Amino acid sequence: MAFKNFLHKLNNRYIYATLVFLAVFLLIDPFNLFKQIRLDKTLKDQKQQIEFYKQEISDSKELLDKLQNDTATMERVAREQYMMKRDNEVIYLIETQE
Repeated sequence: MAFKNFLHKLNNRYIYATLVFLAVFLLIDPFNLFKQIRLDKTLKDQKQQIEFYKQEISDSKELLDKLQNDTATMERVAREQYMMKRDNEVIYLIETQE
């Protein structure tokens, strides 16, 4: 008896209109729910990339400032990255296998 009342209440034009509206909203609309979720994920990824690059820029500016003002840092970078040496030195490179 209760089940028949439940089915009778579902047989209503407002319920049908609501179901059609939800179907259009979730599936058919150009800005549907799935596209919004995908765009939100893309936006979060882009914000993470922005933060990463802001950090990289600040690190690069700090290194540039040190290179312009500190001769020890300049010498360290020249030796490590560009394999530079003094006139009376011999450099031996030891490569390790990972």
